[in-house]
Amino acid sequence: MTDLDPVGSDDEDRDDDRADDEETPPNMARVFDFALGGSENLEVDREFSAEVDAMMPGMSALCRAHRRFSAAVVDHWAADGVDQFLELGSGLPTVDHVHSRARWVHPGARVAYVDWDARTVAHARRLLSGVDGVSVLHADVGDAAAVLTAPEVRDLLDLARPVGVLAVGVLHYLLDDAAAADAVRVYAEALAPGSGLAISHLTSVGRPDIHTWATMNHGGWSYAPRLRGPDEMSPWLEGFTVVGPGWVSAPHWRPDAPAPGADVTGSGLWGVVARRG
Repeated sequence: MTDLDPVGSDDEDRDDDRADDEETPPNMARVFDFALGGSENLEVDREFSAEVDAMMPGMSALCRAHRRFSAAVVDHWAADGVDQFLELGSGLPTVDHVHSRARWVHPGARVAYVDWDARTVAHARRLLSGVDGVSVLHADVGDAAAVLTAPEVRDLLDLARPVGVLAVGVLHYLLDDAAAADAVRVYAEALAPGSGLAISHLTSVGRPDIHTWATMNHGGWSYAPRLRGPDEMSPWLEGFTVVGPGWVSAPHWRPDAPAPGADVTGSGLWGVVARRG
């Protein structure tokens, strides 16, 4: 994963928003918003979503499954007293996003969002303009040290207190296994006892269409993921205690009930939640 160019000026951002759909490439954060039923998307994003769903039926359902998982995790953490959150690869804060969900329980909950796409970050900052206790950082989530020391995170979140870290639908874009493991380790080591880590990750188990998606030429508008399974990712959780049913089908995860695996449901997503002791 590499950073895009720095975020442009406000005037440039507004010009981008007014651009004709046919002159604007699809944006994956806007495509995700469309899949969730949001309104922060353009016709070009909707057309791209339809093309993807025609080739890989269920792509939109994958987006909704990621969101069901993150919603269940945030609900669990908030009920457990966590009122600080760091979301990696956050996209646009639109439908049922972390700060709105967490504030049902903790009105003063603080949330730092991180995304590597400059246009997405500029768009998210406009949507959150005037919202206290929320920040949006433009950074590569694979550079955990840079994320944790950035003012948007350092000045908003108190890492001496529990923080819920959401890596939902993002780690499969860290293609190098060692780099992905190292990034998770750096985030984990920075967290206080009582903090949580949630991961959802694409898998082709039971989903040959996802294998096709992962091996095709994406042309720069979307990104080929690295597919992994629990055996490869479990070592990332060293120092944590797994919460609930362990590695399961992400949209079926609940903290206090068993759940089937992605190999059973064909959801295309493994999910796990863990707590730092």
